[in-house]
Amino acid sequence: MQATVILAFYNDLPRLQLVLGALQAQYTGQFEVVIADDGSKPEVVQALKHLKVNYQFDVSYLWHADNGFRKTIILNQAVMSAKNEWLIFVDADCVPQTHFVDDHLRQAKRGICLTGRRIDLPADCVDAIDCSAPEQIFYRNWARLLAWSFQRKARNIEKGVRLPPLLANRLSGRPWGVIGCNFSVHRDDLIAINGFDERHSVAWGAEDSDLERRLRRAGLDVRGLRYQATMVHLDASYSKRQQEGLTRDQLGLFEQVKAENRTWTPHGIIKEDRSDPILYAS
Repeated sequence: MQATVILAFYNDLPRLQLVLGALQAQYTGQFEVVIADDGSKPEVVQALKHLKVNYQFDVSYLWHADNGFRKTIILNQAVMSAKNEWLIFVDADCVPQTHFVDDHLRQAKRGICLTGRRIDLPADCVDAIDCSAPEQIFYRNWARLLAWSFQRKARNIEKGVRLPPLLANRLSGRPWGVIGCNFSVHRDDLIAINGFDERHSVAWGAEDSDLERRLRRAGLDVRGLRYQATMVHLDASYSKRQQEGLTRDQLGLFEQVKAENRTWTPHGIIKEDRSDPILYAS
């Protein structure tokens, strides 16, 4: 199985270049990249069009105008444009470390959703660490990152440790939930629940939790990639977008959608209400 890596992007071109460089370092013909741009500035768009020809893998680019946080809309468009079966979702300020794509592909199959985690570093960290090989940020800077962890400048440092697959499987631990910066799923399984609910317009992960709930309701097995598929979060501006003008309905949408308890959302890829079968449950 081959993958489409979908990068959710907004304005921060230097961090996107680190992500693309890290992917380039692990490319062996097993994936393409779709950049899902949630409204970057015209100068960033122009620069990105020139940038995308610099890589061995195919790069597709989708953009819509900036009208606030509309990540779910551009992600649904990316899902439909993907050429490969296995979809890996990454935020473009999270740098995949060595073997990231292969760790996702190794367990890829219908009926499961794989979810990883990330190291969280401060916004001003890039100038203080060695990013010359972006796919090795953790191992080239581990001493500094550990010191930052003790100083509470960095979080989740232990999630940067990657172990061989057999050992990682033995230490799998309790299940993880889905986070939008590091998860993967078969394209058909995602389309079967109609993708992301596009009503989610607040940048705190409600769209991820809703997606996980609907995937589980459809019968998918959500599996954590503990000590695998590691990444480093460089804290860009995407999650800090202004939430001005939000109505109470928008802020309370997650609880509303949770109460609806649906598998198929009529506010996803297809704007249509349908019956709500349990797709895999016996």
